[in-house]
Amino acid sequence: MPANPPHVVIIDDDPAVRRLIELTLRKGGFRFSMAANGLRALEHIQTEPPDLIICDLMMPDMDGFQFLSAIKSIPMLASIPVIVVTAAGQQLYVEKALRLGAAACLFKPFSQVEFFATVQKALGLTS
Repeated sequence: MPANPPHVVIIDDDPAVRRLIELTLRKGGFRFSMAANGLRALEHIQTEPPDLIICDLMMPDMDGFQFLSAIKSIPMLASIPVIVVTAAGQQLYVEKALRLGAAACLFKPFSQVEFFATVQKALGLTS
């Protein structure tokens, strides 16, 4: 991992999921911050844009679809890769998230190996 590890923002309304993602990122040497919904995350990332965003789809106040639409419409944030994580196993949700600009989608529960590989790929850390 580089001297200045990538910063990842975790957006999920479930504290247990945030904690699981945090532990996986910590093992990989990443820096991270967390938010319980898209609205709070959007406020935070406009002042400190991250290298990657991991976002749940189903959240209160601003769901993952609304969040994706919002950041992709802000020029300084539009290029940040977003990995969507969801318990909603509906292919329509995945297709919609990808259409809105998600870099990848993972279904909960996901393995740490699968998650870490997806993060590395989204950050361009794998060949």
